Amino acid sequence: MHEKIYKAFHQDISLDNYNELDELKEKFESMKPFNEYEKDGLKSYDDAFLVRFTYESNAIEGSTLSLGDTELVLEGEFTPNNNQRLREIFSARGCADGCAYIEKELENDRKFTENFIKDIHERTTLDCQPRIRGTYIIAPVYIQGSLTEPVDPIQIRELMPTLLYAYENSDAHPIAKAAAFHAMFENIHPFQDGNGRTGRLILNYMLEKEGYPPIALKHDAKQDYKKSLEEWQVRGNPKMFLDVVKNCVLDELQERIHIITVTRETMKALNMDLNYENSKEQMELDDDLEI
Repeated sequence: MHEKIYKAFHQDISLDNYNELDELKEKFESMKPFNEYEKDGLKSYDDAFLVRFTYESNAIEGSTLSLGDTELVLEGEFTPNNNQRLREIFSARGCADGCAYIEKELENDRKFTENFIKDIHERTTLDCQPRIRGTYIIAPVYIQGSLTEPVDPIQIRELMPTLLYAYENSDAHPIAKAAAFHAMFENIHPFQDGNGRTGRLILNYMLEKEGYPPIALKHDAKQDYKKSLEEWQVRGNPKMFLDVVKNCVLDELQERIHIITVTRETMKALNMDLNYENSKEQMELDDDLEI
């Protein structure tokens, strides 16, 4: 497994062209600072993204909650009618809590460590027994419906530091590095349950740390996400999963740029000053200070 981790970060994972994504990221950054209307548009999108991410991440794991159900759960308005639904509600709530947690730790610029990974897992897996939350496995686990074989429990304690070292010392493109970490993390499968949800949160943490938007890897009938991971983990071919991640990043960047562009075009059509709200707030603040 040590060799597989090394290859994951050193094989041709950065030969693909990331220029379009980097140019879009720079374009979005160049649009800052945002006025209050633009912030409203982005917040509305972020709120919808949280529901979508939570739904997709739990659907990948077999949750039967619909997108609408998930929204109700996050609003605290969903009533379970059986024990399975109750667990799915805790799973969705935990996923949202995990999102909030990594956003807070991004602001704190927390160092990425094993303890951080355990903390993410503990906060995300509200549907699991307390004794297994934030704790590496003791007994072997198996990935249902996959040819990927997790490592023996005794190996996890030495493989996780190896994985973190490989990530931190890789010269690959940030998106490729984050994808490689996710693929190898899921292969190691260090926790009894919740590895997928935790891993997808870590992936987003890594993307956001480098200035890219978070992504919602999709649950679909073709199971592209699971198949692409297996292709890398079992056959050593990273391209399919890298393409899945890149396409998701592309979609998120384009949508955020679209929000700012449409808002500015609307304000222009209405003859509104793009900086009006910001300047208005500053004048109100100055008036308050004078008083």
